[in-house]
Amino acid sequence: MTDSFSREALYAHAAQIAAHPGFAAAKARHTHVGLDVVDGKPVVAKLACQISRYATLAMILCYYDLAESGNAQGGVTSSTVLAAIGRTPFASRSWAKLMVRVYHRAGMIAYDPPGPDRRARPFHPTPELLAMGQQAIGIFFEALALVDALPGDPAELAQRPGVLTGMARALVDTYFKHRFTMLEASPEIGALFKREFGYLIFAHLVQTMQTDAAGVTHASAPLGDMSKRYGVSRASVRNSLELAEQLGLVEPVGTGGHVLVCTPRFVALADHWMAVDLAWFSYLLTSTLARISAGADSFEEAAA
Repeated sequence: MTDSFSREALYAHAAQIAAHPGFAAAKARHTHVGLDVVDGKPVVAKLACQISRYATLAMILCYYDLAESGNAQGGVTSSTVLAAIGRTPFASRSWAKLMVRVYHRAGMIAYDPPGPDRRARPFHPTPELLAMGQQAIGIFFEALALVDALPGDPAELAQRPGVLTGMARALVDTYFKHRFTMLEASPEIGALFKREFGYLIFAHLVQTMQTDAAGVTHASAPLGDMSKRYGVSRASVRNSLELAEQLGLVEPVGTGGHVLVCTPRFVALADHWMAVDLAWFSYLLTSTLARISAGADSFEEAAA
C-alpha cells in the first residue's frame, strides 16, 4: 500500500489478504471488533453500531485531530461536525445534532469551558470514547497482523498518540477526496449495516458460521440470546435477520429460527468485505503513521 489512496491498490491488497494462509484466523478475530467492544455494554452498542452514528463519531475524532494539530480554528464544535455530515449521505444534520447531544449525555464527549463566543462551544472526546476506539482498532490490528506485516505491536499501535484520531482523519479525508467508503465493496452488506444494529448481527452470524461435511454453512441466530448479549431488542434482531433473508444472504432452517443457512453468496460477500476492511485499515494506519512521522499537516504533504 502507498500513502496516496487508490481503489485499485486497495482491492489488490484485499485479494492478497484473502489468499493468505492466515485469513481464516484473521476473519475470526475481525468479528470481535464489534462484539467485544459492545458485549455487555448496551449503551455502547446503541452509540456506535449504525452507519449514521459511526459517521458522526468519525467526524468528531477527525476534527479533534485537526484541532490538536492546529488545523481547525475553534476546535471541535457542533457546527463543524454538522457541516461535514451535511456533505455526506450518511446522516442528516438534524440527526447528527441529536447524536452529539446523546454522546454528551453518555459521557463520550465533554464541552470545553465557554470562550468569548458562547454560541460556539468546543468539545472534545472523553477518555472513555478514546479508550473504546483504541480497543476497537487494537482488535483490528490483531486481525491484520495475522495476514500482513505491521510496523509494531498491535496493542502498542492502538495506544500510540494520534493514531486513532489520525485514522479517523484519514478516513474522512479519503471520503471527501475520493468518495470511497467500505459500503461500496459489498452493497448487500452495506444495506444490512444501515439497519439498526445490523453490524452486530452480521458479526454474530460470521462468528458462528460452521460448514458441515456436505459443504452447507450454518450460523446460530437465537433471538433471545442475541438480544440479551448485545442489549438489542428482539425486534431489531428479527428485522435485521429478515432483511438478510430478503437479500438472499441467509435461509431459515425449520420454524424455530435458531439456526440459519448462510448462502454461498453471503459466505463470499462476508469474505470479500472482511478482506477489503482489513486492507482499508492497513491503508489508514500506513498513511496516518507516514503523516505523523513526517510531521506533515496533510496526507498530501506526507505522500510527497
